[in-house]
Amino acid sequence: MLETVPAPFWFVQFFKVVGFVLHMIPMGIWFAGLPVVILCAIKNGKQSGFYARRMSKQLPVMMALGINFGIVPLLFLQTTYYKAFYTATILTAWFWIAVIPILIVGYYSLYIAAYSGEKRDRMILCSILASLCLICIGMLNTNGLTLMVSGNQWGDIIAQTGYYGAVLGTAHNFCEPALLMRLITMFGLGLITAGVWATFDAHFLMRADAAGVPANYRQWTTTLAFLLTFVGSAILFSTSYVVEMDTYPALTVAYPYVGVALLPAFLACMILLVARITSGSMFLIGLAALLQFLALATFGVIRQIGQNAGMVRFSGIDVSTLPEAVQWDTLIAFVVLFLLGVGVILWMVAQCVKCAGK
Repeated sequence: MLETVPAPFWFVQFFKVVGFVLHMIPMGIWFAGLPVVILCAIKNGKQSGFYARRMSKQLPVMMALGINFGIVPLLFLQTTYYKAFYTATILTAWFWIAVIPILIVGYYSLYIAAYSGEKRDRMILCSILASLCLICIGMLNTNGLTLMVSGNQWGDIIAQTGYYGAVLGTAHNFCEPALLMRLITMFGLGLITAGVWATFDAHFLMRADAAGVPANYRQWTTTLAFLLTFVGSAILFSTSYVVEMDTYPALTVAYPYVGVALLPAFLACMILLVARITSGSMFLIGLAALLQFLALATFGVIRQIGQNAGMVRFSGIDVSTLPEAVQWDTLIAFVVLFLLGVGVILWMVAQCVKCAGK
């Protein structure tokens, strides 16, 4: 029986990128932002302590949003890239399964940290545990996605981790330097997102007369956002340099034009610098947030191009040539439900903002 794809190639690519970008926004806030929250909680100054408590209460919601939006790219990953995806997940089965208990521990740790009240030590310890869990999940996820485009290595991996023809599911790619570079790249993007979110939250989502807000908190968040975007942009610049040097072919294929995503991120950094010098304005903060969204969208497109190229180069699979048997009724239902889901999430976030301002 001829294997077919139930959706047009452009449809899969579009929603895979859209879902990935929507996933990267909350993911950056808890993947790279949580360590910043921990450092601010340890410092426990007036502004830094308030920021740590405020962000800590938002992180469980961000975690939920990141997980739910992550389902969209995962869905289309299985739809078109099924041969490579299922092969990689079977080879790394135990590592994929480990994501579930680690995620549960990290999720509950975030909740405990968020509702620790005045027990700062508990908040810090639970936040550290949650951060370690999220970093482990990032490594396990990157491990599987890296092996997905490593079809030229599958035979050797099966021979090394199999037993009389049975695959044990213990394969990994943790020694691959490109894996660490990909994690570092995502961390750099996450730092920028976390920084922009901190000042966006202070200027747009927090009421001016909210109780307990320290003096000059908005200006402080603008300074923090500038520092985080500067460090994040520097990380992206280093990744772009490694890609251009072709040091790791797998990384070069994965992020062929990563320097393009650096431009809007750098512009966001410069705008935040201007906002800091001029005591900030909602227009400049909003513009920086828009530029960071553009940076994430650009990176999402670049990553998709790299994934397709990696599939062809290392696995010999060109997903654009797969035969199609389009199921329009299912696709229309998906689009309608997707838009409704996004609308419900936006409404829920709006209600949370209203409640927080009371």
